[in-house]
Amino acid sequence: MQLTYPEPILDNKDFISFLASTPNRKAFEGLRRGENYFVEGTYGTAMAFYSWVKKQINQLCPITDYQSSRANRSMLRELSKRFFVRIVNSKVDLANAPSIPWLAEFYPSLTEFYLPFTDILGINGAWQWYSNGVSFPNLQHQVHPYYGAYFPTRTEHLKLFDGWLKRSKPIKNAMDLGTGCGVLSFYMLKHGVANVLATDINPNALHSVNLDLQRQGNTPQVKLQQTDLFCNVDTSKLDLVVCNPPWIPDRVAGSNDMAMYHDDDFFERFFRSAHDALPKGCKLVILFSTFAQAAGLSVEHPIAREITSNNRFTLVNRTQIPVKQKPSKRKSWLSDIRKDERVELWELGR
Repeated sequence: MQLTYPEPILDNKDFISFLASTPNRKAFEGLRRGENYFVEGTYGTAMAFYSWVKKQINQLCPITDYQSSRANRSMLRELSKRFFVRIVNSKVDLANAPSIPWLAEFYPSLTEFYLPFTDILGINGAWQWYSNGVSFPNLQHQVHPYYGAYFPTRTEHLKLFDGWLKRSKPIKNAMDLGTGCGVLSFYMLKHGVANVLATDINPNALHSVNLDLQRQGNTPQVKLQQTDLFCNVDTSKLDLVVCNPPWIPDRVAGSNDMAMYHDDDFFERFFRSAHDALPKGCKLVILFSTFAQAAGLSVEHPIAREITSNNRFTLVNRTQIPVKQKPSKRKSWLSDIRKDERVELWELGR
């Protein structure tokens, strides 16, 4: 299983040196023209310029709603991918840079190379989550998401699933489709599910779950499989399939985006594949949100459309709860969406 990491750049012949004395405006315009820069000096110099660039983009592309937030993010991603730092002997070659043990693990054979500064921020942030662990409601142990493995930062849908498992009859064989960091599998283990198959198309996600299983003593009732949807999965004995699919229709730009955003035909592929693969009597539980409808991105709810337009699944039950969010002046547009958003658990029968 080949894990994925940011692609290292070995040749810096076209890079322009960025120093603390380099005018921010000059470098910013250079980035917009497509020039590549690499920072020298201190980590603080890199961070200060990156923060300054974000402020300029906020002025050029003010965030007032979801669509403008995505445009802002896209512009930041496009410019920041050309602002590099040098890695020497598995360390960021800047004074006062944080120590990131993963650099040696990800690039064991490279003594000197370059990565975009945003990749360093991402790897360092992911290392902190991984090393410190993440706590989830009513789960007795922390989860340690590996680099590139999706983990939820919101928990309303997890509480719904935990409550549903508590009320359900004993489950023998279950599948966690698109497992990410494995949190849904761990909830199922907590409630005594005998056998769990955790699948994901992302190899980093399966590696993440495997490492957490090792921390818990190699729980034998969990099997891992890299696949897309139900391809090459033995579903004949399944009693339950649970899935927390992407909630937002949008363009996918990376592996983690696949956990949050879906293309136009995702749900048709998902339901067609599930109908063809699942045995009679198997329950399909989907954790979802009405974010797209609340944000004005989609008029039609994809799961409701499946139930009303096709004869593939029957609706057993749907649970909806409002989203609790503290008001935020910085993100008032998001707070407005949250007021109308509902988190859902759909239980479908085959």
